[in-house]
Amino acid sequence: MRKAVAIVLAAAASLPIMARAQNITDAEIAAAIRAGQAKKFGDLLSTCFATPSFGDLFKEAEPAGGVKADGNYDVTVSTNAGRIAFLAADAKRLYKPFTATEVPDSLRKPAVFVVAEPKPPTQIGAYMSIASPVEKIVLKSKVNPDAVVQPSGFEAQPLEWSNLVGGTVKGTRGLATFNLNAVREMPPGDFDVVVITQAGERRCKVGAKDRARVFSAKPSS
Repeated sequence: MRKAVAIVLAAAASLPIMARAQNITDAEIAAAIRAGQAKKFGDLLSTCFATPSFGDLFKEAEPAGGVKADGNYDVTVSTNAGRIAFLAADAKRLYKPFTATEVPDSLRKPAVFVVAEPKPPTQIGAYMSIASPVEKIVLKSKVNPDAVVQPSGFEAQPLEWSNLVGGTVKGTRGLATFNLNAVREMPPGDFDVVVITQAGERRCKVGAKDRARVFSAKPSS
C-alpha cells in the first residue's frame, strides 16, 4: 500500500513540472523575435481569407448610398512562436523596441492564437462595404462538423477608419486564444476558422498541411 501511495504522489508531483516544461523557452522566444525582426516567420503562421457564405451575401439587398456589412477578414493562425514573431515584426515596422521582457505570461503558455483583421471599408458603387464587428471566433472541423473548439479567451479590439466625406467608420479586430491540446485533439484534416460577426459567419479553411506545419514549427535559431 505504501509503495502504491508513493507512486501516486510521485506522479502527482511530476505534473506541474511537465506543465512548465511545455511553456515556450527563453531561447525559443529570442529566436521568434529574431525571425519576426528579419521578416522570416512565414512557416510559423497559417493565413486565410474569411468571407461570407454565398447565402449571406444575398441576404441583404444592396443599400442605395448606404452601408453593407459584407466585408472580409484576413485571418492568422499561429502558436506561441508565430504570435511573438508577428508582434516583433510589427514593433520593428513602427520603430518600437520589442524584447523578451515585452512577452507576457499569456504568450509563454502553450496556446493557439487566431487574429481576424477586418479589411478596410471599400466603396462599391452606391454603397460602402464594411466588415461587421466580431463577436466570437471558433474552430470547426471539416471532417466532423460537430467537433468545435471554443476559445479560452477572446478580445474585440475597436478600430476606426476615415471615410471620403470626413466621417469615421468603426469596426473590430478579433483576437482569440485556444487551448493547444484541444486544437490538436480535433479530428485530423482540414478545419475552418469561423469568425462570428453581428452580420453572420465569415469562414476560411486551414488545410491539413498547414495545420501540421504550424503546430510543429519552431523558429530557426
